Amino acid sequence: MVLRCDLCRIEVPDEHVLADHTKGKRHQALLNARGRFEISQNSSIYVSRIKPEHDENILKDYFSHFGQIKNCFIDKEKHIYAIIEYEDINSVNKCLEYPDEHKLNDGSHLKVKQRNHHDFKSKRMLISEQEFLNINKEKEIEQHAIMIQNLNNKLTIDEQAEIIIEQEKITNEIFQMRKEFFQELEIMFVKYFPEAKLYLTGSMANNLATNLSDMDLVLVLNDTYIEPQHLSSSNNSGESMNIDENSCSNDIDMNQNKFKRNTSDESSNRSLSPPFQLSSYSADDFLQMSVTDRLNYIGRLLRSYAPYVCHVQRIAQARCPVVRFCHKQQKFFCELSINNHLAVANTDLIRYFLVFEPKLRSLLYTIRLWLKQKDLLGKGHRFNTYTLFWMIVCTLQLDNKQLPNVQTLTERAIHKRQYGPWNCSVPDINQIEKNISNVSIEHMLHNFFLFYSTFNANQYELSPWLGKLECKTSNIILFSIFDPFEHDHNLTSNISQTNWLKFQEECLLAKQILDECSKKRQHKSWGLSLILTRKSLPKENFTHEQQQQYHHTQSAHTIELILSKQINKEQFEKNVEFILKDILLFEQINYEMIRKKRPASPLIIDNSNVSPNSLAEQLDETLSSKRRRIDDDQYTLTPIKDISYSKEKIYFQVIYRTWQDRRKLKRHIDNENKNISIFDRETLISSKLKEDNNHRLEIPIYLSMEIKFLPTTNDNNKAHIRLELQTNEHHQLFVDLSHFLNLYLPKMLETQSTT
Repeated sequence: MVLRCDLCRIEVPDEHVLADHTKGKRHQALLNARGRFEISQNSSIYVSRIKPEHDENILKDYFSHFGQIKNCFIDKEKHIYAIIEYEDINSVNKCLEYPDEHKLNDGSHLKVKQRNHHDFKSKRMLISEQEFLNINKEKEIEQHAIMIQNLNNKLTIDEQAEIIIEQEKITNEIFQMRKEFFQELEIMFVKYFPEAKLYLTGSMANNLATNLSDMDLVLVLNDTYIEPQHLSSSNNSGESMNIDENSCSNDIDMNQNKFKRNTSDESSNRSLSPPFQLSSYSADDFLQMSVTDRLNYIGRLLRSYAPYVCHVQRIAQARCPVVRFCHKQQKFFCELSINNHLAVANTDLIRYFLVFEPKLRSLLYTIRLWLKQKDLLGKGHRFNTYTLFWMIVCTLQLDNKQLPNVQTLTERAIHKRQYGPWNCSVPDINQIEKNISNVSIEHMLHNFFLFYSTFNANQYELSPWLGKLECKTSNIILFSIFDPFEHDHNLTSNISQTNWLKFQEECLLAKQILDECSKKRQHKSWGLSLILTRKSLPKENFTHEQQQQYHHTQSAHTIELILSKQINKEQFEKNVEFILKDILLFEQINYEMIRKKRPASPLIIDNSNVSPNSLAEQLDETLSSKRRRIDDDQYTLTPIKDISYSKEKIYFQVIYRTWQDRRKLKRHIDNENKNISIFDRETLISSKLKEDNNHRLEIPIYLSMEIKFLPTTNDNNKAHIRLELQTNEHHQLFVDLSHFLNLYLPKMLETQSTT
């Protein structure tokens, strides 16, 4: 018997668990919230026809004639209605029964009615970032496939890079909407901090954004420098250009004010938040507050007065503390920091470099998309866009000094900016002379991949400030590149060793592609199209040697069977094939299919999974369906060494994990079909598992089977069924499958022999 708590929207198995649940903190908190919610509905009125010049004080002054007012909510988005909440219900009745028209001192007529009543519903107040990123996943796959086709139609790699920018850049419509939102926030903050200025920083400010980019904001109150917090571990390696990768997301205070936002009217539920009495602070007094108090104040300000703001989160335990919030309608995240002068200076410096060398923008968009396809861009131990930008700058500084070092730029600057110990001066952008060079984007890309594929991270570190290699001072972190202004801040402190080694291998692979396939080829992928769709290298390439040895030793498994009597060998092989193909739904294929590693139906792109690597593999299969040169295969995943073709072997691809969860379905089928045969039951189990998408493998298991009969000294026969994995993927699944077949095959073969 299953019982349900409608308030918390959960199911529990019995009355005892339900009784314990009702005593819990969450249930009690929601119970109290529902009580406040119902009282608020009954004690409130809905006022419409208000004008922009009407504020809370004007409304309170008029409606206080009917009783003491507890709260006054004004629609902060369109400013066309308000909710007046009284201390008691009698005041509501008195206001609603008022015989005359409700008229303000300026002659405005107001319409008053009872507030709509809705059932209380508990809901999760915070939404994960991944839910927002998955909103347009199918559209992203479709657009990416179209982009790859367009890349193949271009004549040069430089033209291909322009196509990538057109595809990836933020649309004018979305940019304009974000600009208007920024202006609304600017007006709101100036109202409460008259001397403050709101800055747009990062990718949005420098025309490097995509549709999924965050909007980074800095509220500058005065010239006070706030030193970054020194944490034991920080992934915040790019304060001014966080794109899709919030380094502090795991520090979110998700419990704060969790049950406070349950409004009653549907419209107010979208637009209103609880008011608070805003204390006025000077900039100096505000900065004297603790980090948490400052963020809480800004958070309450955003909740109550900022239009279209939701999911306000305080991120205090970060190198650069921020308030993170989301736009309700446009579905993008914003991060706001206070007096983060380094972010503003970094934005100006990046803008300078982009004007000095316009090709930087093409390089960034191209390499960023490539990193995304290789699953090396994002949160955690991956690269972010800010770090990537300075990695590109360093390669150009070292390549015949195509870009000046930052130290030289600070010396040229007329207006000096000093924040703490750091010289953050940037020359006037109007005095820049563009770098007119004949160096192509193709050459710059090639040098980038060549430089980092051969970079000795154990011996050297990079510094955009000096524009040259320096001997490494610490071996704690594998790869080091320092911030251009904050010289003791390593931008890659969060990069794991595995991801760094994978990055170097992928750079080597991309360089090889540019060396051999940089010219247009008829009906074939080439250049950036080939780089962006080529499959990632197997993860085993970046694990320790001991782990690699383990995987190779687990790539074969032999099942030994003792046959109790003389048996037809040909019939025995047919019985084994029947179990694998008809019952377990293995698909027999030829060896050429495994060697080429290209599944059938290449024109169909499966959009059930949108991880960067799987998308690249699907697109690669699509674009590679026409004639391939043999030398193309050096870039694909190759079979395990020393595994060659044998006509004695039968080759299978396993698409469905039909060996898992069989016992649960077996009990269910036995209860419904008492007289079903064993083979029919096993076949039915596999069919049901096939229908479950969770049991479908994105990449099939490719294996071979070879049956050998061995002579024995007695009357029995011995058969060896040797299973061998044919690829460098799915080692653990192959081990699980082998253990299953080790028990399953003898049992089924014995059943066959007795029937």
